[in-house]
Amino acid sequence: MTAAEPRVLKHQVVRAQIEKLLLGLEIGDPVPAERDLAERFDVARETVRQSLRELLVAGRIERHGRTTVVGRPKVVQPLMIGSYTEDALAQGRTAGRIPVGWADLKADEELAEELQIPVGAPVLEIERVLTTDDTRVGLETTRLPAYRYPGLITDFDHRSSLYAAIRARGIEFARTTEVIETTLPDAREAALLTVDARTPMFLLNRVSYDQNDIPIEKRRSLYRGDRMTFTATLTG
Repeated sequence: MTAAEPRVLKHQVVRAQIEKLLLGLEIGDPVPAERDLAERFDVARETVRQSLRELLVAGRIERHGRTTVVGRPKVVQPLMIGSYTEDALAQGRTAGRIPVGWADLKADEELAEELQIPVGAPVLEIERVLTTDDTRVGLETTRLPAYRYPGLITDFDHRSSLYAAIRARGIEFARTTEVIETTLPDAREAALLTVDARTPMFLLNRVSYDQNDIPIEKRRSLYRGDRMTFTATLTG
């Protein structure tokens, strides 16, 4: 007995047809409206909507307000010790940071354990929106043990690489531990990234250590799944 052929759903057929349509368009060109696509392919608008949602996640299309356009290739981000800015520039893309704000925190038990500092010790928090080619692609929140970075708030240019600023203080990155999950943005995060709250996200939680195995930072990075993809090189 042969295995049954997998069932092809209607929205998958429509997605393939839309992808053929996109091949005749240039990056940034508008995609026909849902109603026009539904009439062209003789399907319900919900079927078209589901197809477009999958193409959005795949990075084939982008939404600019109420307009849907042909998407640019996703940003490929290596999983390695380094800054987002440095990696984007190395790929020939423009990279920027939009400051959201600084905060002075007191370490709770969890953060104190991660940064190896006493409970209640001062912590600096910087939050920035990450941009590539003028598109908001990520939201980065970095927490730093304040005792290691005197004067950072006044000296640091928020548009530049935080990793470069840390290295300039003689602190070298030796290793990181990173946990990667998928999630959805909350209302605030969606607003900062100018996306729909249903947009899938990559959530990266990282703790970095110096050559003496002392924690440097605790970083939470939220990246748009429709604009970013990650690669890793493993050796045995």
